[in-house]
Amino acid sequence: MSKQAANDYRGAIGVLVRAYSALILVVLGFVPSFAIAYLHFFQDPALRFEHHTFHEIAIAVALAQSGFITWVTWRCFLRSGEVFLRWLTIGFLAFTIIYAMHGILTRASQELMMHFIMFGPASRFVMAACFLIGIVKYEQPVVPAGQRIRPEFWLRWIGAFVSVTILVYLMAGTVWAGSLRVSLETSSLILLLASLVVIVVRRPRSPLILIFALSLLFFSQSSVAFLIGSVWNHQWWLAHAIFAAGFIGLSYGIIQAFLTTGAFSTVYSQADLMDNIRAEKARAEEALLELNHAHITLEKLAATDPLTGIANRREFMERAIVEIARSSRSESPLSLVMIDIDHFKELNDTHGHQTGDKALQEFVSLTSDALRLSDLLARHGGEEFVILLPDTTREQAGQSAERLRKIIETKQFTVDEVELNMTASFGVAQFGVDGATYDELINVADQRMYQAKRDGRNRVVAA
Repeated sequence: MSKQAANDYRGAIGVLVRAYSALILVVLGFVPSFAIAYLHFFQDPALRFEHHTFHEIAIAVALAQSGFITWVTWRCFLRSGEVFLRWLTIGFLAFTIIYAMHGILTRASQELMMHFIMFGPASRFVMAACFLIGIVKYEQPVVPAGQRIRPEFWLRWIGAFVSVTILVYLMAGTVWAGSLRVSLETSSLILLLASLVVIVVRRPRSPLILIFALSLLFFSQSSVAFLIGSVWNHQWWLAHAIFAAGFIGLSYGIIQAFLTTGAFSTVYSQADLMDNIRAEKARAEEALLELNHAHITLEKLAATDPLTGIANRREFMERAIVEIARSSRSESPLSLVMIDIDHFKELNDTHGHQTGDKALQEFVSLTSDALRLSDLLARHGGEEFVILLPDTTREQAGQSAERLRKIIETKQFTVDEVELNMTASFGVAQFGVDGATYDELINVADQRMYQAKRDGRNRVVAA
């Protein structure tokens, strides 16, 4: 990113643009409210559109979509172990099972009206409860790989939702059915709003959580429409359409997770990617002559670590000194991350040094894939590694280290037919903030890495 672009992004113009962007999202999120208000105040609520075949087709499409997205979400959970995705899967599964009865009873809506309409709010209530639990547990430690698929776990939930379906059917035939329907819809609205409050308070950085929040906002407005509408009138149909729009939006977010990292919490936003691209271009333009000179020097050295094929300690120091000089001139941020694989000596003692060497190679391959082209990964010695992050603040470096920590924690390494799980401890430091020289910077990162190990390992210490 050029200096002018950086000033625009961080200055008054950037604040104004981000405020306008937030306003657009708010307006988009509340578009359904305008349609709800229009029908409520300017349309005769007695106008009805009772078309059973159309309703059955719409419900069939909704259930097919819900079933498919349940499967995709489950696949993402199996891949990443993210607790949030497990509860999304449970919520989608609940909706699919319970809501099916709403479509099945369409033809009997005249004789079994309360049975027909009860399954909508019941399915939305259970789904909203699961979503709230999921967002509360967002970014909790991942579920171990061996505990993700467990058939008995999922069969218990399916049995629970079938039991809820039977209970709702029985309750629909009682004198409390009308009050129960309103209570379920109102409770669903409260749970959805509570989820939104959790998101606003925690402010997770993932762009997919923004999609999730917009979907929750649509779901909550559909509950309002269901509460003020009546069966087969236009407000009732609008409520279905609003809910479907929210469901489609959330489905898009799930698909993006499936196509990228398999998790909501480890996806870069478009703005992050554009910043990286601009930073790469600016850095290349500013440092071209310096890098050419450094290349001539580095060719004379044994520049790589013979075991892992990445930069060795000497090359890293040379590159870091060049980057420190560039950062000092351009006033651009520069950060460093020190990494130590936890309990690596025990791995060597248990499985042998040959397996340990291959585990280091697997670790380097996984780490390299998670870095930008401009980042430099080097072996600092033994099981210690270090990453140089140009155009990156300490906060951003800490976030990158946390993403990498989660990737390593969830990866199951297979070395010589041995299944290994590894974790690592990270220390982060920024040039100018934590030190003015290479030695000062590397020492601070090293001290913080050892602090992470003293605090229990498998964590990032950035301050």
